[in-house]
Amino acid sequence: MFWPRQLTDTKIKFLNYIFRQSATIFQYRFQPQQQQQQPRHRVDNSSTQLLRGHSRAPWQQRTYSGMADQVTYLDVPDKSENDKKLYKSLVLANGLHALIVSDPSPVPDDGIISIESSEEGEKLSESSSSSSDSSSETNSLTSESGSQASSETGDEKLAACALMVDYGSFAEPRNYQGLAHFLEHMIFMGSEKYPEENIFDAHVKKCGGFSNANTDCEDTLFYFEVAEKHLDSSLDYFTALLKHPLMKQEAMQRERISVDSEFQQIAQDDETRRDQLLASLATENYPHGTFTWGNLKTLKDNVDDDALYKVLHEIRREHYSANRMYVCLQARLPLDELEAMVVRHFSEIERNDSKAPDLTKFDYRQAFRPEFHEQVFFVKPVENECKVELTWVLPSVRQYYRSKPDQFLSYLLGTEGKGSLCAYLRRRLWALQLIAGIDENGFDLNSMYSLFNVCIYLTDEGFKHIDEVLAATFAYVKLFSNCGSLRQLYEEQQAIEETNFRFQAQRPAFDNVQDLVFNSKYFPPKDVLTGMELYYSYDEQQLNELIGHLNEFKFNLMITSQVKYEGIAYDKQEAWFGTEYTTVPMPAKWKQLWTDSKPMEQLFLPEPNRFVAHDFKLFWSAKGKPDLPAYPKKLLKTDTCELWFRQDDKFELPEAYMAFYFISPLQRQSAKNDAMCALYEELVKFNVCEELYPATSAGLSYSFNAGEKGLLLKVSGYNEKLHLLVEAIAQGMVNVADTLDEGTMTAFIKNQRKAYFNNLIKPRALNRDIRLCVLEHIRWLTIDKFKALNDITLEDMREFARKFPQELYVQALIQGNYTEESAHNVLNAVLSRLNCQKIKERQYVEDRTVQLPLGSHTIRCHALNSSDTNTVITNYYQIGPNTVRVESILDLLMMFVDEPLFDHLRTKEQLGYHVGATVRVNYGSAGYTIMVNSQETKTTASYVEERIEAFRLKMLQILKKLPMEDYVSSRESLIKLKLVADMALSTEMGRNWEEISNGDYLFDRNRKQVEVLLTLNKEDIISFLIDTDANNLRKLSVQVIGHRPVGMNEPLLTVVDDNDAIKAAGAELSDEEMPEDDDDDDDDDDQLFEALANKMNIVFLPKDGDNSTITDISEFKSGLEVYPTLEAHQQGAEISRTVRIEDALSNT
Repeated sequence: MFWPRQLTDTKIKFLNYIFRQSATIFQYRFQPQQQQQQPRHRVDNSSTQLLRGHSRAPWQQRTYSGMADQVTYLDVPDKSENDKKLYKSLVLANGLHALIVSDPSPVPDDGIISIESSEEGEKLSESSSSSSDSSSETNSLTSESGSQASSETGDEKLAACALMVDYGSFAEPRNYQGLAHFLEHMIFMGSEKYPEENIFDAHVKKCGGFSNANTDCEDTLFYFEVAEKHLDSSLDYFTALLKHPLMKQEAMQRERISVDSEFQQIAQDDETRRDQLLASLATENYPHGTFTWGNLKTLKDNVDDDALYKVLHEIRREHYSANRMYVCLQARLPLDELEAMVVRHFSEIERNDSKAPDLTKFDYRQAFRPEFHEQVFFVKPVENECKVELTWVLPSVRQYYRSKPDQFLSYLLGTEGKGSLCAYLRRRLWALQLIAGIDENGFDLNSMYSLFNVCIYLTDEGFKHIDEVLAATFAYVKLFSNCGSLRQLYEEQQAIEETNFRFQAQRPAFDNVQDLVFNSKYFPPKDVLTGMELYYSYDEQQLNELIGHLNEFKFNLMITSQVKYEGIAYDKQEAWFGTEYTTVPMPAKWKQLWTDSKPMEQLFLPEPNRFVAHDFKLFWSAKGKPDLPAYPKKLLKTDTCELWFRQDDKFELPEAYMAFYFISPLQRQSAKNDAMCALYEELVKFNVCEELYPATSAGLSYSFNAGEKGLLLKVSGYNEKLHLLVEAIAQGMVNVADTLDEGTMTAFIKNQRKAYFNNLIKPRALNRDIRLCVLEHIRWLTIDKFKALNDITLEDMREFARKFPQELYVQALIQGNYTEESAHNVLNAVLSRLNCQKIKERQYVEDRTVQLPLGSHTIRCHALNSSDTNTVITNYYQIGPNTVRVESILDLLMMFVDEPLFDHLRTKEQLGYHVGATVRVNYGSAGYTIMVNSQETKTTASYVEERIEAFRLKMLQILKKLPMEDYVSSRESLIKLKLVADMALSTEMGRNWEEISNGDYLFDRNRKQVEVLLTLNKEDIISFLIDTDANNLRKLSVQVIGHRPVGMNEPLLTVVDDNDAIKAAGAELSDEEMPEDDDDDDDDDDQLFEALANKMNIVFLPKDGDNSTITDISEFKSGLEVYPTLEAHQQGAEISRTVRIEDALSNT
């Protein structure tokens, strides 16, 4: 997949990461593991301090005769004093650079989980495994001490490998745009040694791992993780693809459809569209003026297949050369053993001494045509957003990595504390968010140039006052050239980063190798670990050079808005994404604003940061490292709160994590209340943002978000001053009612309308919203909350803000470098501020799920964006009450069907780029989904749903044909996944918090699942499938249907019969499925959002004569069983959800 600028996390439980985490994400082939987008001005909390001092030149090599003269050893990277991993950097004889990372943590005795030595486990009785489903609180809390069970998940770790090729989209032939991305796809299509398509991916998944790849502008990255015992065999499969990939012509025909499908799914993303618009302004013959994604137009239309096939192989031979490859390998093996593995697998990759194009020969000052900065660009977005962006073209800042002047300026421009530009604009309600700096994607940062961007998200009032917004921005940018030395502020940031580096938490090998292989290319070997993290030294000359660039009136000014500025017309269209825009010469008044800009007393440099930590005492170590319980301990339980606590005895870092769930009966009472809860969340954050922003620059972080029945606060970082964040936010919750005025209320309602709108027009988000609304007993559709905003008055919001803290139940977990006494003090400080009472209307805070009727039911609607071709089909199959056994069976089942699902629906039938199967547990009810994201221009929703169901019916056949050896291997891989060790306190905290917030308190869930898995044989899974199909098939198909262009014929479909014979067939859509004509196409775009707000609606499509089609969710749910019943809840809050559900069902 090509690197997107922005990624969105989806909280699910994916089949390849079946071990429980508090937040996991969709992961698909050729799609990156989605990482949290890091604000460009943020201080990286994972960075930290250095132990170094080298006298040689940074690139000086040392050659040794070891490994049969095949290896040249480079400098060992400098590392943090707390980093126990061992590193070795080397170059093979073929020129391939390798960084080896040896994790010294002990390897567990495999006998505790291996199938061969688990006879006793196989004989565990059904009753014993069932009893583990409903372990009481006492059993959970009286489990083994820390000395005996150091981690709930065990001691397993996954090995990981990342390989980066020094070839990307900037180097591809201009007549085959997207070829680098296409080549990345084709590499996976089998090798001479292992000719089966997707065989590497299948092997890795079978071994409990995951693989992926990304194409960027200068590099292509391949990476995978796998159980450690399978690392050697996985490297064999992987390197076979690099040595002799097949890339057959018939595979080429299918894979470019996949590339096009990937493009279609990103085609509505405004950030990607912005990048392509800027690319269209590239100076002729500069490499960044290309269409990096590729689609059928660039790879199929008017393209000779034989010529493309030839070029594809030529490019691979020329650029996928060992001397242009970098690899990073991490595992719990000795360095010498890992080195031998690298030599064995990678030394036979051919070299040709080719070099990547020299991008430094291109002058960054000429990278874009003059209109880039001479014209103002007015852009019409897909989403409803309004922003103004200033983008300067700077030299490539990689050369400045030791002093990092760009990151320091990102901090200064992006800060949100007192005296900042953001604070100035927020106080006037002209903007609510500001981001500054250089994005890390290859388009914004490469070897030619860097794009330094200041992006201000405007309110409607801010758009009306854009002259004043620009005047303040100009004044703040010029402040840094007129304020004298910035050394003191720089040294404060330098100290913070050194502390972060000193105390950085361990990262999963999968994440670590991806970053390190990138660093291996762009930093000297000695700085591979520190180059991205540390401010080595203050360089005033380099800093002033960049400040000088920012003080030139030579930047791109882009204003993005659905509302037109002063009557302009969007009369131009970008070629690839169809982005509508227009340009006008830079207005004289804005030039004058820049020329006449003077200092403003409201704008000044950041003050000394009061949140910087100085006390790093470790409480557990100070007490002599006593044995501690492995799981959280309940310190307090009352009518209004519960407090859980666990002191850290594993990670030994001066950090803590705290989570608070403020559960309220208000939110679920109406869609209006739900919308007000979202507003209340934003208003509280607005109330504290200026005060708490410095904390986020000092290694602390917080999030405050609306949940399903209240507000969720999470804080983390150095424990010394962490309580200050909690107290500030609790006080903010109380202050909102008294500080709210009409202007603030209006601005936030408009902002919330935009947020709901932008969510509604995304087919996947809409699909999920509908599915959960059908399944949950009380849940409001986003469209209903969107409409309810119209009815909220200032007094309504003040009353809600007053009432919210009055009746609450507070769940809290404090974990890390803390004491029981301090934990009590933090919760007491919260409760004393809120002064909350017991909840009276308990029915609104009980989590309950409807039981779907037997049989199949469908709910369908059109995507709300008439330009979006994407269709999302999710078939949900409800099993019933979740138990450890049921969840274990589903986890195992998903492992077996994952690769066949991908192979059938994605590779062979090409139904869509995103295909996935997922275990879902919703309020104690277990089930699974099969999802396909297709395009209505290529196939129809009804046909996709038919093919999903056809595959589901084959699952039993797939399992029956599965060799016993493969069954045992997959089961063992799943067991190992569930025993993967926590890499950081955040992981352990997240898992424990999930058990508390969902009311199960089964802290040793994974170990109990392992006990069950050891008893499951193949016949158990087969019997489960047969029984479900025969006696308990409860299916819900949620279909959000995309749009075909007006006048486009229905696509000709490819039908795959049971014998995999392929034939052409026509497909039919009912009249209701056809996209409706938009009668308002010619309406004045100035009123677009207001018009959409008034007419936007979701109409669930009927199907003539089909009673199984849902057209009214409330009516459908009205006659269904709901579990657990309220009576079950009233019998005792201490009973776990699993027991409550089973008891409720047994009484129906």
